[in-house]
Amino acid sequence: MSGDERPPRATIKDVAKAAEVSPMTVSNVINGRTQFVSPATRKRVEREIERLGYRRSSNARNLRVAEQRSIGMVIVDEQPAFLADFFTCQVVAGLANVLNHADYTLTIQGMPGAELAQSMIMRNFEVAGFCAMISGPKPERLAAIERLADLNQPVVVFQQELVGAGSDICTVRQDDRGGGRLIGDHLLARRVTDILAVIPHQPWPAVENRIAGIRDSIAAAGSSAEVTVLEAASESFADVQAAFAAYLDSHPLPGAVVGANDPVATAAMLLLTDRGVRVPEDIRVVGFNGFEAHRYARPHMTTVISPAYAVGERAGEAILARLKSGRFAQPDYVLPVVFDPGFTT
Repeated sequence: MSGDERPPRATIKDVAKAAEVSPMTVSNVINGRTQFVSPATRKRVEREIERLGYRRSSNARNLRVAEQRSIGMVIVDEQPAFLADFFTCQVVAGLANVLNHADYTLTIQGMPGAELAQSMIMRNFEVAGFCAMISGPKPERLAAIERLADLNQPVVVFQQELVGAGSDICTVRQDDRGGGRLIGDHLLARRVTDILAVIPHQPWPAVENRIAGIRDSIAAAGSSAEVTVLEAASESFADVQAAFAAYLDSHPLPGAVVGANDPVATAAMLLLTDRGVRVPEDIRVVGFNGFEAHRYARPHMTTVISPAYAVGERAGEAILARLKSGRFAQPDYVLPVVFDPGFTT
């Protein structure tokens, strides 16, 4: 991703030659007309498609039909209910509305990281560009972004910092690390010295930056406060409470619990309440993102307000401008977050 030169895109004729079949056979495999192709031939064609990195080009088709007016949205998430996340929903809504007003459609496909390479949207769905929200360990995230960049189309990546990504990749994110610093400053001002951060096992770049921001605050203050990270199996209510309960059964009560997001923090706070622990008198609880649901928590939760919908809007504006001008106006957009102390002052 460090350079702008890319190898020529493989053609359907290249695949046909490598697989020793006709271009029509390759076309049948690509378009799912497998009743006309034997299983052995289909596997051979699919193997060459993967090896050559073939992806159906919209250029020839666009000579016969209207301009391609669809953007692909790739969400790499190990959870099947990938659109259940509040942040993801807000980003998708902002993006979709901007595209809709410009008469573009948005095609969304979610998948675990291991399925990205073989996903329909990556192999042969005709789109004018991609937006991507990618979870997983950092090396795997970068490899997924590299794979998207190799499609020779503009790519907008959410919530990921990239250095030297190339001229046709743009990142759009909220200031998660800055939000983490706001949380750290808030807790240090209240003499909290032991912070428990409850996060899902599945790595997300935004959550990593939030934890890093808390540690930035501690370092800047010269404090001896410590951050302990507790991983739950997932962000689900049951998994968060199970992990937190196990921790409380074998550790003293920390000074504060910081959830990876508001639902995680709410699950932790309700467990504390069920055990007779007072919030914020006995322990402070802080969430992140500040969507509407957090207002139902009592006491009113301390949190960081996310501009998730605006993140989606900015991504839509960025990719539309890129399609019009041929280049991204800037490589990185960072939207500010706002601290909400709630009633736990």
